[in-house]
Amino acid sequence: MATLSLRIRDDLKRKAQALAQSEGVSLNNFINAALATTIAQAETLAFFEDRLKDVDLKALHERVLTFMGDTERGDEPSIDELKDALGDRF
Repeated sequence: MATLSLRIRDDLKRKAQALAQSEGVSLNNFINAALATTIAQAETLAFFEDRLKDVDLKALHERVLTFMGDTERGDEPSIDELKDALGDRF
């Protein structure tokens, strides 16, 4: 594992520390997770850009709309179900 000395603005550090504490993780783990998320997002976008470069986007859009039209709407969750699912974050 590599070690990195990082200079960040004081206000960003305070906010990151507060978020890390609210999630019950160390600042190091919080920054690692945030960095991993950002990299995963960039890689995912690059993957789909490559996959979609030769695709007829209008036809794809029509296929998605057709698929979505075939789905059935479910019941909305109750407040109690949301509280149970989100726990302390609610």
